Amino acid sequence: MAKKELAINMAANIIAFAVQFGINFLFTPYLIRTVGKEAYGFFPLANSFIGYAGIITIALDSMASRFITICLEQNNTEGANIYFNSVLRGNTYISIAITIPSVLMVIFADKLLNIPPNILADVQWLFGLIFLGSIITIMTSVYNIATFAKNKLHLSSIRNAESNIIRVAVLLLLFYFFQPTILYFGIANLIVVFFIFYTNKVYTRKLLPEIKISKIYYRKSAIRELLSSGVWNSVNQLSLIILTSLDLLIANILLGASEAGEYSLVKIIPMFIQSLVGMLVGVFVPEFTILYAQNKKKELLKSINRSVKIMGIIMTIPLGFVLVWGDVFFKLWVPNQNFEKLYWLSFFTIIPLVITTSMNTIYNVYTVTNKLKTPAMVLLATGVINTIVIVILLKITNWGLFVIPIVSMIIGMSRNLIFTPIYASRCLDVKWNTFYIAILRGILCCLIIVSTSLIIREFFTPKNWIEFITLAIIIGLIVLPLNILVALNKNERIAIQKMVYKTIRKINIFQ
Repeated sequence: MAKKELAINMAANIIAFAVQFGINFLFTPYLIRTVGKEAYGFFPLANSFIGYAGIITIALDSMASRFITICLEQNNTEGANIYFNSVLRGNTYISIAITIPSVLMVIFADKLLNIPPNILADVQWLFGLIFLGSIITIMTSVYNIATFAKNKLHLSSIRNAESNIIRVAVLLLLFYFFQPTILYFGIANLIVVFFIFYTNKVYTRKLLPEIKISKIYYRKSAIRELLSSGVWNSVNQLSLIILTSLDLLIANILLGASEAGEYSLVKIIPMFIQSLVGMLVGVFVPEFTILYAQNKKKELLKSINRSVKIMGIIMTIPLGFVLVWGDVFFKLWVPNQNFEKLYWLSFFTIIPLVITTSMNTIYNVYTVTNKLKTPAMVLLATGVINTIVIVILLKITNWGLFVIPIVSMIIGMSRNLIFTPIYASRCLDVKWNTFYIAILRGILCCLIIVSTSLIIREFFTPKNWIEFITLAIIIGLIVLPLNILVALNKNERIAIQKMVYKTIRKINIFQ
């Protein structure tokens, strides 16, 4: 049953990601043409501020998933209700607390950021609507736990695909009937927030009927317990924001709205890849948590190793392809922009992902085993160093935007090659070099697609989207079996073959 749920969840996540990618892929060039590069850049910047607010809530929410799932697996219904209701009230208090700074941020936006005067009002409306949606999301985020606790993440994936369709439909209607403006992003986002809350509440009622909303279950002690463990997840979140989101704010302040808008385009491919990684990684985490709750240590290690191999097989394909063909992508996607500059900026943001994606599931072991302090402090330290070096180099050199991805690449790769694999091995009580094998496999898989792409590029370069997409599919089909051969042992390959044959027989496509 676990393998069945894993397959269903992974398939649903991939479909949801494909919908999201397709919508953004088709819609972003239209938005840039309609509202302009500078104005468009404020939308991802506004979303980065939402990440700042999430630093506060993740201490509760991240550990709530773990504690509630473990309680349910151990038939401790009262404990699950205590954690659920305590987090619900705690998040409500947090939502109220961040309302005032959110209002001040909207009012004084032009004092904090470089905003062209002609779009100042629209940016303020955008920030206000995005912040309102964030406050509602924080208040109701505990309802996300239902699909996690029951390992039914495919329901969330379907919901996410639906929410992306709703978002685009609302934007298209508003852009068609009214004068285009970026504040419509905020309106669409708010509608999606209400839709997600409604569906999460329905899932909670159906999947967790034992959960009851009542003040009698509220315990301050539960809040303190969650915070004592989850505070390090908040530190992690702060560090990730410093490493992945603060760069847009720095670009806006030090280089201006135009450069920040350009960099927002650069981040699209890495963000999509990281979103796909996050979706796929999320598929494995419920199984990790359930196995840990059942004290099945051997099965847990086996599940972790399987997840690392699967991530390496899948994720190196888009990474290697973009490393070779990224310039063609930008030329076709945003032909009016400096596609060569965009490609090289994007290139330096993608290189570190070659190392991190195959072992991304390892990071969740820290949460499952409740060993969060050391990796959180290391991540925070490297994030602070990264930011300081970027700011200094932007001020004393004329390298411009290239400072941001190059510095982040060097620091990120150093951390993930030296600290991450060794500490993960220590947490799982295995040899210190265990996960270097996974890193090597991921690099080899990426080299396969890079080599294949470079050979093909000597003879052919796509001129339009049909040729580009066809080429991507062909290279992917060529490389996938080679990656499987590199990443999996003989028994694992035989198991996959049997699974494929069994699936084909069930589908019975010839009838």
